[in-house]
Amino acid sequence: MDLVYKTRIFSQGGRNGRVQSEDGLLKLDLAAPPEMGGKKPGCNPEQLFAAAYAACFENSVRHIVRADRLPVKGCMVEAEISLFRNFEEAYRMAIRFTAVLHGVDQPTADSLVERALKVCPYTDATKGNMTVSATAVLENPVAA
Repeated sequence: MDLVYKTRIFSQGGRNGRVQSEDGLLKLDLAAPPEMGGKKPGCNPEQLFAAAYAACFENSVRHIVRADRLPVKGCMVEAEISLFRNFEEAYRMAIRFTAVLHGVDQPTADSLVERALKVCPYTDATKGNMTVSATAVLENPVAA
């Protein structure tokens, strides 16, 4: 395998701390969400993970659109992440994507989303570790 990209992120203080990238472009204060006892404003790790995964998944959709020269005229991905605690008190996550597409019919959109899950590196990295699902929704449905 050929290395494509590498970066470093520094974290200090855990869920109520701070993260920063080595180049200084990313600097965020973190805060546990109120549902987990958080009392100060700030992003939480689940939001950061959902944002990164959504961007990567959308890019996988766009990659297939370009490769197959599909007539998609617009794409947006919404990610909903859930954090669960199991019977052993371990945390597990699930993520659900909704890909909103414009310019194709529903069967093409469904196939596109299914294929994007197969090429997305985040999906590969989390395989067997979290529940991942995706749905395609048409912004302006194409008449059959």
